[in-house]
Amino acid sequence: MSDDISLVIEFLERCGPEVSGHGLIGLQVEQTAMIERFIAGRCDDTERRELSRFLQLHPAWIRWIAERIRNRARFGRRLARVH
Repeated sequence: MSDDISLVIEFLERCGPEVSGHGLIGLQVEQTAMIERFIAGRCDDTERRELSRFLQLHPAWIRWIAERIRNRARFGRRLARVH
């Protein structure tokens, strides 16, 4: 069973944006990429400031981003327990 969970977690980590829904539809490619980098923890200071400005103009995205970060953390903890 734990191997099955591990495979699913690894799949979602690799293909998350494609299989976790279409929540980023309607954004520009640059905005989508910036949000995905932020969720993955790979934004630099300049991108964080840009994302902050974006979220001030579009606060509805805050909840969506927070949920994705929470899910990523859950999968990471599960993956750590499996290995």
